[in-house]
Amino acid sequence: MSKRPAVLMIGMDAAEVSLIQRWMDEGVLPNLRSMRNQGAFGPLASTAPWLVGSPWPSFYTGMPPSEHGLYHYLVWRPERMKHERPSPRWMPLRPFWRTIASSRRVVAVDVPLAYAPETFDGTEISGWATLETLDPPASHPGELIDWVYKTFGKAPFGNEEAHLLSAASLLEVRDRCVRTTELVGDLGVALMQKEPWDLFMICFAATHRGGHQLWDLTNMAGEDSAAQAEALGGALKDIYVACDTAIGRLIGQAGSEATTLVFSLHGMGANVSRSELLREMLARVLAGHGASDGPASRPRLTDRLRALLPTPLRSWIKNHLPIPIQDWLTMFWRTRGIDWSSARAFVALCDLDGYVRINLRGREAAGIVEPGAEYEALCTQIAQGLGSFIDADSGIPVVDAIARIKDLYPGGRVSDHLPDLMIRWCPKPAALHRRIVSPRYSAIPWPTPGRAPDGRSGNHRPDEFLLASGARMAQGIPIERAHILDLVPTVFELLDLPVPAGLKGHSLLRTLEQRRGIS
Repeated sequence: MSKRPAVLMIGMDAAEVSLIQRWMDEGVLPNLRSMRNQGAFGPLASTAPWLVGSPWPSFYTGMPPSEHGLYHYLVWRPERMKHERPSPRWMPLRPFWRTIASSRRVVAVDVPLAYAPETFDGTEISGWATLETLDPPASHPGELIDWVYKTFGKAPFGNEEAHLLSAASLLEVRDRCVRTTELVGDLGVALMQKEPWDLFMICFAATHRGGHQLWDLTNMAGEDSAAQAEALGGALKDIYVACDTAIGRLIGQAGSEATTLVFSLHGMGANVSRSELLREMLARVLAGHGASDGPASRPRLTDRLRALLPTPLRSWIKNHLPIPIQDWLTMFWRTRGIDWSSARAFVALCDLDGYVRINLRGREAAGIVEPGAEYEALCTQIAQGLGSFIDADSGIPVVDAIARIKDLYPGGRVSDHLPDLMIRWCPKPAALHRRIVSPRYSAIPWPTPGRAPDGRSGNHRPDEFLLASGARMAQGIPIERAHILDLVPTVFELLDLPVPAGLKGHSLLRTLEQRRGIS
């Protein structure tokens, strides 16, 4: 390792800060607790409250989503009237570490939602053990991924199973997450020994997968035994403990002179997503009336044929198809049957918060809604209509809040890729529903009463954190009023590099050093 300043960045993808705080206090996560005691700890504000898929690209570009455009692995292209996997050809996204590599030695491993490495001066592995990928696994230099496969095996994570899982399957998820975490730790230590570095960045995805599928048992099919129930009760903790152990190994390998930043860009909690119902809700609002029972329209032949296959089999078949076909199937089932000549609005791809696009003339290639008064009136109609739905049993509103992208990010450079309306759901777990109802738009049944239909007992929360320790960090400093956009400027300063113009955040280092000096 160089004698120059060194920074170790460790991402815990979608790790929940309340769990980390509790388990640090209980001594379950000794390495993270040691970091907290010796350095700085606190929350980070994020872009996650309204665009849950935007934090990683916002972090690594140093820009808000209105400037980079990426909020999901499939993004709406208005000029083509379809969702597509982003490409550098039309959505350039340059991560900060590829810029730093021109003057510092850089190693980056498995940063989510980043394009495959281009030719640059550093070392990078992409898509090996992460969940959110834009491209197949790759590396720079190109032969490095072959070394990874030979030494550590093929990508240990498969696609997420989007259906109810048996207790045995949920325990397999735990075991896979723990094993993957161990492998990522092994890979990180091996790369530290193999490659010289000034900036080393590595991300753990198991906290993300485990949070989705092991938060509680509302995604479990059937019953569990007493032994399985006990094991599942500690399954998520097992994953966090494995991460803490791997982080301790990485910090030990980095040495005492390195500054270590451990962070999460969004958190995890009970699944509150009602996006499964949003397409039907929107259809009724646009029609101006409800249906007496069930869907507003008769299922198509393709829907009836699809329903004949058990959900686990459908999931298995899809996950073994080439990625382009998987993407096509995802959009076929979610946007099928839209008549663009009459569709005034539609549901953009979403898996937590709801996203609605207006089919706007002059922006969408097939747009029919006039900008101005017609657009504003339609947005108001949709917001009021969606807001009228309540849980049929408790009377609690299904929608917590609705925001417009133009209010959150006025004048954004690439806002045309983003939704017009974003729906934040009620914070109560969605699996509690039997049905939802509106006085004007009638009732819509919940597809799996008491269960999460998408197989996710947990889903994202906009709570994130930063742990920072090292020679330049004061002990016991609380981090306050910080944002994920501040991380990149902080890294530049830690590496004694000028902060590039145009980044939206500011370095946290000076504040921490001032606090140290005052104390």
